[in-house]
Amino acid sequence: MRALVLALGAAAALATAAPALAQMELGVIKGRVVDDAGQPLAGVEIKLVNVDRGREVTLKTGKDGRFYRRGMQAAEYTISVTLDGYQPVNDKVRIVAGTDPDFDFKLAKAAAGGSKEFQDGVTAFNAGDFATAAQRFEAAIAQAPTVPALHVNLALAYFRLKRPAEAVASLEKAAALAPNDASIQYQLGSAYVDVQAYDKAVAALQKGLGNGPDLVKDAMAAEATATLGAVYFAQGKVPEAEAAFQKVLTARPDSAAGLLGMGKVHFSRNEVPKALELFEKVVAAHPGTPEAAQAATFVKELKKGDR
Repeated sequence: MRALVLALGAAAALATAAPALAQMELGVIKGRVVDDAGQPLAGVEIKLVNVDRGREVTLKTGKDGRFYRRGMQAAEYTISVTLDGYQPVNDKVRIVAGTDPDFDFKLAKAAAGGSKEFQDGVTAFNAGDFATAAQRFEAAIAQAPTVPALHVNLALAYFRLKRPAEAVASLEKAAALAPNDASIQYQLGSAYVDVQAYDKAVAALQKGLGNGPDLVKDAMAAEATATLGAVYFAQGKVPEAEAAFQKVLTARPDSAAGLLGMGKVHFSRNEVPKALELFEKVVAAHPGTPEAAQAATFVKELKKGDR
């Protein structure tokens, strides 16, 4: 399904070999399997079949995406690398005695069944027919239940239909299918905010931000950090909120969410002039945005108090 939210790339396999210090009668095969984003894939099945003798060896990757097997007979093998929901890789490799090869594979998302249903859902969503969009995404999921992007799109339709509990459940499913996908964790965190499940929101956002993304380059990560700050503020954790907003503003000084959040922090401390300055900056720099609407309300109230 080429139109999935998650990018679909071509599967690629790279192999390099380095001579071992001593000749060995048997060889070793080892390597790592990752997804399109470079994240390790666990539970990938690696099947090797000796071309000459037909002997079959099956391995599975661990949590770090790595696989290893020693005592492999030096020979040519067919190799298949498979994981549910991903395009398989089928190739040939040669294991040579006295070498220590690394075989690294990248698996792309599989083209899901139900692609027509998915495209129909996208068309309906873009036309504002969210009920039909939800129905078509549900039909696509019935055919391809392990594709995370389908659950994400269904969640978006549910939100537009004001069915937040079902939207959260769909995002939870997507997160379970792709636990290392930061963007899904960000969306799940925001969904938890909408249903006021603040502790769960913090956990999801922190998980998504766990690898310390570059907020200058990653707009989604910057937005997620600002959302985390807003959750902290709602929980009364003002120092934590301030730290999150400051992190955003250090990377993106004109961030509407960062400026609005920091304005609220100053307002909570009764630092009215500084708060007013930040709110007015949001209104001037980001007209027409939800942040500007909130900031304008604060500005009106603060100036009313000065009279």
